[in-house]
Amino acid sequence: MAHKISTASILEAVQQKEKTTDKLIACPYNKGFYLSAEQAWSNLKVFHAYQLILSAAFFVLFASETGPSLFGQSNAALFYSASLAYFALTLFSTALIRHLSYKSLVQFKILIDIIALSLLMHASGGITSGLGVLLAVSVAAGGLMAGGVCTLAFAALATFAVLGEQLYADYKNVFDTTAYTYTSALSTSFFAIAALALVLTKRAEDSEQVIHQQSQDIYTLELINGHIIEQLSSGVIVIDANKNILLKNKAANHFVENNIKLGKPLAEVSTDFSELLDCWVNSPKQQTAIIEGKAASPRIQLQFHRLATDAENAYLIFLDDLSVVDQQVQQQKLALLGGFTARIAHEIRNPLGAISHAGQLLAESDQIPQDDRRLLDIIHQQSERVNGIVKSILNLSRLEQTTVDVIDMSTWLKEFEVEFTNEFGLNQSPLIMTKPTSTIAVLFDKNQLKQIIDNLCSNALKHGQQDIDEPNIMLTLGIQKNSQQTYLAVSDNGKGMNPDIVERIFEPFFTTSSSGTGLGLYISNQLAELNHATLRFTQNSNGGSCFTLYFNSKIV
Repeated sequence: MAHKISTASILEAVQQKEKTTDKLIACPYNKGFYLSAEQAWSNLKVFHAYQLILSAAFFVLFASETGPSLFGQSNAALFYSASLAYFALTLFSTALIRHLSYKSLVQFKILIDIIALSLLMHASGGITSGLGVLLAVSVAAGGLMAGGVCTLAFAALATFAVLGEQLYADYKNVFDTTAYTYTSALSTSFFAIAALALVLTKRAEDSEQVIHQQSQDIYTLELINGHIIEQLSSGVIVIDANKNILLKNKAANHFVENNIKLGKPLAEVSTDFSELLDCWVNSPKQQTAIIEGKAASPRIQLQFHRLATDAENAYLIFLDDLSVVDQQVQQQKLALLGGFTARIAHEIRNPLGAISHAGQLLAESDQIPQDDRRLLDIIHQQSERVNGIVKSILNLSRLEQTTVDVIDMSTWLKEFEVEFTNEFGLNQSPLIMTKPTSTIAVLFDKNQLKQIIDNLCSNALKHGQQDIDEPNIMLTLGIQKNSQQTYLAVSDNGKGMNPDIVERIFEPFFTTSSSGTGLGLYISNQLAELNHATLRFTQNSNGGSCFTLYFNSKIV
């Protein structure tokens, strides 16, 4: 059953694409804003290196007493503890990279900076020490790594930190003077940086959303196009300038012996396709080409199109099974012919009966010379032959709807072998069967299947044997590798057919035998089509003939 395009399946695929995309949400308050994962982690690595160097510098310079005199001038013990904790937490955050999400890691590292730098600033003389400027770097870095509303949150935390430090120092009289003006200016700078980051982030967010939506729209269109291509009954192959396969659909596999793999040269898949493509590239006026069927392969029509890209040319090849078109044309012709011949056959039947009856009466007469009785035999034989043709035509014109049966092919072949052997009065079965060990069942009208195989085996017995005393008819049941079609092949070891007549063997009234009606293969082909099956002829490598019935439906 063909796979149907569903809105749910497309939405599910788009959602899965969003989950697996290389973008991430950096700020929990800006869920519509995405950052490039690669760029975001790169920024975080740079900030981590800055934080590691800064924390190590504070601790090493103070511990070695080689740093500026303002370090720890108000509270050396606090400066030592804060610098050590700052350095230790920065090192600890290195281990957290593998365990925390990106946004949690950014928030954790900015929080470390604000708390640690506030303590170091207080231990070094408060806001007038100048260390508070480093908080502006933290706010700017937070805006770069998280963006949007998170930048305002970082600015607010930094403002609370410096203002809280100043209020605490004033309340405890830690320093001789207050610096509320400087604190206000520094806090204002935090929010100015945040506001600037917010504006820039908003613009980037809008652009990112447009790009993201366009990306999703393009991906959705790709999914829809992919579904549509897969539903095409025509095979589709896209070739690059070097004739390597870029794209194909499942239907394309039915036109080649082996499954098509992307990236492979076209010549490895089909030399015929490759040669015809070269011919079309050199002479692009003729866009179509036809490959005649071989063995189980149908007649194929190829249509070539050039896909011009910015970089180089690519080629699109459509593959169509012409057997469907051929069958439709043939059906129309034969439908008209069938109705016409049925009326003729009906008109012939009455005078034919009179001729046959007159011949029988003459044969009963004693006045007919013995030499002339040969002529009566000819009348009788040919009357019977014409009567057989009439019956076949009338039966063909009255073909009823098929009755679909589920046929276990292994059991059916055993029953057919017994019936066929008894039908021709043979001492032993001439049938040599090859079939898989697994159970294979098909959907087919049981009586019509017997009529088809019985006709093919009868022809093989009468016309396809090198040794009539030891007839051999091979019946092969199997499943074709690519199309997964069940098939039943009837082969003989005779001389085969003249290539000049192969194309006509399924035409009505075509026969090479003086005693044949020329309707056996035609009726067999019609019965196969009524059951949505295909009957094809191939010449064996040993010269014998092979008729293969390809079933449309298979049950394993």
